[in-house]
Amino acid sequence: MIVLVLLTAILPLCLLIWLIDGGDDFAAIDRGESYGSSIYKRYQGEVYAAVPSNGYYRMREADAAAFETFDTGRYDGRQAGRDGRHVYCGNLVLAGLRPASTRYLGNSYFSDGSTTYFCDFASERNHGLGRLDEFWQRIRYRAGKGDKPQTYLYPFQALPASAQPYRPLLDRQLATDGARVFYEGRDMPQADPARLRRIAAIQGGEKRPGDDFFADGRRVYYRDTLLPLSDDPALYTFTVGNLHRQPYLHDPRDGMVYLGALAFDPAHAPYRLLNEPGRHVHHALFASKDGIYFYDSEQGVVARAGDDPFAAGGFTALSPYVFWDGRQLLFLKSQEAWSRSRGGGGLISRSTLVLRLKPAPAGPWTKLGEVYHGFGSVWRNGDALYYLDELGATQLIYSPIYRILDPAAADFLLRSRQTRQIKADDIRKLVHGGALAVPAAEEVLEAKTRYRRGLLSLF
Repeated sequence: MIVLVLLTAILPLCLLIWLIDGGDDFAAIDRGESYGSSIYKRYQGEVYAAVPSNGYYRMREADAAAFETFDTGRYDGRQAGRDGRHVYCGNLVLAGLRPASTRYLGNSYFSDGSTTYFCDFASERNHGLGRLDEFWQRIRYRAGKGDKPQTYLYPFQALPASAQPYRPLLDRQLATDGARVFYEGRDMPQADPARLRRIAAIQGGEKRPGDDFFADGRRVYYRDTLLPLSDDPALYTFTVGNLHRQPYLHDPRDGMVYLGALAFDPAHAPYRLLNEPGRHVHHALFASKDGIYFYDSEQGVVARAGDDPFAAGGFTALSPYVFWDGRQLLFLKSQEAWSRSRGGGGLISRSTLVLRLKPAPAGPWTKLGEVYHGFGSVWRNGDALYYLDELGATQLIYSPIYRILDPAAADFLLRSRQTRQIKADDIRKLVHGGALAVPAAEEVLEAKTRYRRGLLSLF
């Protein structure tokens, strides 16, 4: 019975280790002959394609002797190659393209004059492969009974035939035949190629062409999706902190906000962003006329976090995360909850909190100076000194506000402007050594995203 119990416990673990190992000789393949600056390697007489997040794939159909890449001179063309029979996007064949006449157009588009493809320069998860199918394919691959599962791939899309040749547009994943516009090979309905532009992105007060939103004087698009609003020169896009996969569009005419193709509820507009910097938050928080709203990435919806504690107005930002209105001091803070149970740990939730300092400080706040490198700032309130941090949790500084208990620490922080001798580790040492302490505060509001966990979520 003891042996049976041990085998029952050990065998699944051994199977998991066997599958994780993968069976690929990555180091040896990586030392193979490179095809220029492309993703391709020649190793032991065969061609391999590097697909980020899943290693190398052997290209069984490729002729190593005749294989070549497209001399594009650009990063967005290094993911394609050809031999005498096929054109490839990553390790997969682009059907219908004639290798000899295929040319790189730009913006990740390739054409032989009659057939045109978009072949993305970035790999992504193969959403057509289910987790259970991947599991069994991986077992067969490790046992030498099948090919490596295509867990990740370089996405590609064939464009419709056109009497006019395709050409790249706007230095993004766009192409046009003069009448239609395509984003990543997908049609942008009714888009005018002659007037299409990238909507400006405004970040930290700086303005530049945006990446994901487009307009043509009449219509507005998120990538290839037509949005339900008209074009206007005042439209702008932005991201918050490290939430780069969440591109937002703001319409100053009515205060509406769009996250990609998802429109916030117009019934609660206008919306006002509370926090553009994101080092001490996990969510972009938007104040509206009836509460605080945020995007829940797990549920895929815009959710209400609670009543707006800033609704009375009169708040002054002492830092990007700390606000004072003469009576109370509110600040934003990130928080994570993790499970460490024997049944399997993991991330449970991420939150962005609005907290109120207690007891409420009396009198005005006076800024004494900045900390070098933009780490933060030092402030005085009455007899108390405070450090307002802008490094954030990724630098293991978990609070945006600290009470300075040692006057020597305040002197060190302020003198950094002259000495230029300060590192993030110095701030951490002040916290761990007790010179900086997190002040008492009470929770006012919480925006929370919950995550699934456990063995079943793997499938």
